[in-house]
Amino acid sequence: MIFEKYRLKGRLLKNHIVFPAVVCFGWSVNGEMSERRLEHYRQIAKGGAGLIISEASAVNPDAMLAESQLGIWSDNFIEGYEKLAGICHAEGVPVTVQINHAGIKSVTGEPLVPCPVPSDIPGRAKRANERARELAVSEIRGIEDQFTAAALRLKKAGVDGVELHGAHGFLLSYFLSSVTNKRGDEYGGSAENRARIVTNIMKKIRSECGGEFIIGIRYGGATPALEDGIALAEIFEDSGCDIIDISTGALGEAVPVPEKYVEFNSCVYTAIEIKKRVSIPVIASNSVGTIEKGKILVDGGLTDFAAYARNMLADYDWVKKTERGKESVRCLRCRACRWFTRAFDDCPARKRGRRQSPGIPGN
Repeated sequence: MIFEKYRLKGRLLKNHIVFPAVVCFGWSVNGEMSERRLEHYRQIAKGGAGLIISEASAVNPDAMLAESQLGIWSDNFIEGYEKLAGICHAEGVPVTVQINHAGIKSVTGEPLVPCPVPSDIPGRAKRANERARELAVSEIRGIEDQFTAAALRLKKAGVDGVELHGAHGFLLSYFLSSVTNKRGDEYGGSAENRARIVTNIMKKIRSECGGEFIIGIRYGGATPALEDGIALAEIFEDSGCDIIDISTGALGEAVPVPEKYVEFNSCVYTAIEIKKRVSIPVIASNSVGTIEKGKILVDGGLTDFAAYARNMLADYDWVKKTERGKESVRCLRCRACRWFTRAFDDCPARKRGRRQSPGIPGN
């Protein structure tokens, strides 16, 4: 079943395999789409992924997670995303773009320049406290509009949808967690209030981009507990979300994995549990590793999709080769490639062009 077709908001996906958003550091300047990035996504699309989620793109030039991150805060970027959409669609692969505000992780050029957060957090490290600046309600609504404007630009570029980045300690993830959101107004307190910035963005995007535009979110399945992750999933579904991508939250929270799912990590386990509570599709990501594990998830109805990053980074043709039962280059999980600080041409696994020793999974 993992290699069977799937229809998502009118798009026909070749299979249930997702290439998740993975930032390629150092591949662009000034937020612009580079030819190197376009060729990267061309190869991933040719390799057989069912859905591509393009890497995080900043909705504001002051909210970048790296100086070489892609941007979508200006109409000047639309042409680059038109090329991205064309490349993926030429191979029959829908593409959504992850849109992001880095929040406390924003690159400001100065180490102690204040960065926006929902609220001050007691007990935070001294440096982080110095950087934290609590947002006013008017500023929050402005950020909602920035996400909406970014989505509309991507709609104009022909991209199939967006994924809101609500994970990994970036701004939206700080709002979602009761640990990092101590506000006392409509944007803090209950799960509904903590999710308000996200649900407002979803509703605004739907109004601007129409019913067929895919709206997804990546967030932590434990934010900070599994019960919170489930509650948020139900709120997102009620707010018009089309697809959920489970990862880690504001502080990398994890929950114990029961013996029944011992082959999976906390992220995948929380995706399995969240899938039980919503009717919209759920993506399991973060070290799914092997196609056998993907089949357990998808063929067993535990999740709708399995995401693989390192597998396709080590071998762009991993999906096609795996479906045909052919050997592929296996990821060595070396730090240089993992964090994209060097060219993929330097990847030892790709240079060797052979399988690594058994027991070291890909992603």
